[in-house]
Amino acid sequence: MTKDPSYRSNSLLRGLSILHCFDHGHPEMTLTEIAEAISVTSSAAYRFVVTLEREGYLTRKDNRYRLAPRVMDLGYRYLSSLDVYDIARLPADALRNETGFTVHVSVLEGCEIIYVYRALSHRAMVSNVPVGSRLPAFSTTMGRLLLSDLSQVELDRRFDGYTFAPISPAAPKSLQELKPLLVEDRKRGYVAQSSHLATGTVSIAAPLVSRHGRYVAALNLSGHEAHMQPDKALIDRVLTVAQNISEML
Repeated sequence: MTKDPSYRSNSLLRGLSILHCFDHGHPEMTLTEIAEAISVTSSAAYRFVVTLEREGYLTRKDNRYRLAPRVMDLGYRYLSSLDVYDIARLPADALRNETGFTVHVSVLEGCEIIYVYRALSHRAMVSNVPVGSRLPAFSTTMGRLLLSDLSQVELDRRFDGYTFAPISPAAPKSLQELKPLLVEDRKRGYVAQSSHLATGTVSIAAPLVSRHGRYVAALNLSGHEAHMQPDKALIDRVLTVAQNISEML
């Protein structure tokens, strides 16, 4: 039975949009700021905010609201529902312990990657991207690998209207520049390069492959260039760990 796409709860959508208002640049917001962000009156926003506060998703101090810990519980419920999270975290920890460098695991959503696990290095200079972070896929080693598994048609669909805003001059500036890189990434089976997002950071990424041969996630090893060199031995180690995880997916 096909559902009518207009059959949806606008109130629920408003409540969810409020939660999306909060980010690194807006950790706290007043009621007026929330109302402006979701384009409703303050009285309408108040009903949503009070409900979210009573249900434990928002907390208030001095008339300023911020996300409450229960929102994080939703995130961890999502992570715990992913097979890749449960399977990859112990091998990721072991790789971190063996090499001394940070290990991340991410999945692709749209044109971004979402970090779903991090085994943090204890070194003074580390790559430190928190779980839940979203980064542009075209500018990351893991994102490049995950994009390389998509067809040309799917790439065109996802990047239709997308604005490339590279932070580094080395990053591709358009889909036309990105596509040949993805072809080479797919042939190579890994990406190892200096970060386009964090100066001085080097990353080696390998795909996590399902039993059906699709790239369902990616793993990377990240460290400062003063300590980490992406030589053949280190690349082979990352590939081996990724293969071991893939065999369990």
